[in-house]
Amino acid sequence: MKLDVRIGAYIVLIALVLASLSMYKGSLKKVTDFEQMANQILQKCSSAPHHQSCYDKEIPKLMDNPNRLTMEESFQLTRLIQEKDSSFPYCHVLGHNLSAKEVKKDPSKWKEVLHRCPSGLCSNGCIHGGFQERFRAESFTPQQVEDVKVDLKTICEKVSNWNPTGLEQASCYHALGHLTMYITDADIKGSIKLCDEIAVKEDGRSFLQVCLDGVFMQIYQPLEPEDFALIVGKEVKRSDVDYFCSSFSAQAKASCISESWPLFREEILADPKELVNFCSKEDQGARSRCFEGMFYVLVAQFNFDEEKIKNYCMKIPNELTGKCFANTASRMIETDYKNISRSVSLCSSVLDVKAQEECFDELVNYSAYNFHRGSAEFLKLCNDLPNPWRGKCLN
Repeated sequence: MKLDVRIGAYIVLIALVLASLSMYKGSLKKVTDFEQMANQILQKCSSAPHHQSCYDKEIPKLMDNPNRLTMEESFQLTRLIQEKDSSFPYCHVLGHNLSAKEVKKDPSKWKEVLHRCPSGLCSNGCIHGGFQERFRAESFTPQQVEDVKVDLKTICEKVSNWNPTGLEQASCYHALGHLTMYITDADIKGSIKLCDEIAVKEDGRSFLQVCLDGVFMQIYQPLEPEDFALIVGKEVKRSDVDYFCSSFSAQAKASCISESWPLFREEILADPKELVNFCSKEDQGARSRCFEGMFYVLVAQFNFDEEKIKNYCMKIPNELTGKCFANTASRMIETDYKNISRSVSLCSSVLDVKAQEECFDELVNYSAYNFHRGSAEFLKLCNDLPNPWRGKCLN
């Protein structure tokens, strides 16, 4: 009897070992498959005039294959390709495309897709794309807008399966700003009103400014053919920006001016004085936010080239130098969590003591905004900081 029991136990053990080996081989196969897929895409895009645009198209195609990738696997593949091609640090548009593919599979699950979007990768493009795919083909009647408001008021709020950081929540409300332009058929005043109704919360919190930024980005920065079609006849020329924005007040005017930067891109990137002139068009109370937004823009526009960023910040007027380094350092982390060490290194490289302090202070403040306290990323950032900022961050 004991022998039978022992034999049975061995059989169970062998079965468990075989099952484990099978799972291990499966995981190895997945790793191997990812390597092969990454290398195939790298090879295909190597001859493309613009690698990033090629990746933006080729990676989502793998979600259509018979053995198609999930959205999460597609983001994993994106990370692998970024590791192999250092010229591909910014994948915001790709994030749009991947979540759009996922929403297309079953539009009724669009909320679930948004809550599955990865953090710290592709600069939160996933949330934006999911929203736009769900609503891009529709313009709503006034009654339909009223009906959908219930969802829009709560979609960016914490739920049982989604506990957003401050940054994730702000990014979500920003994406809602883009969305309002679709459901109102690019009625700017209607979109502003909708932002006011869904982004200002009863408990006193307000995400109105980031929502309004999304509204005006649709005017100044269309990406997809549908975006261009949406604003036909409503385009704003460079020479008309001041007049156009003067028709709005308060926060809407601030977003209108700051989001018009693509029309002045070449001059701003070539000469820091032009950035100062650009933000000086804002009302006094909105200028600091404009500078912050523009310093964020620099990081992607300079393709994360730290020398270009440093050279630019050093030419900014002294009173803005620290802010330039601080905002560019935090933007590097926002775009991709793997940039934490690079961000700290950027602050460390600042020679001016006051500017360096401002840079490190920003990263301490940013740690609790961008990450959940105690998370691996939070601890990584805090522990990478020199003292006394390490202590301030951890306490």
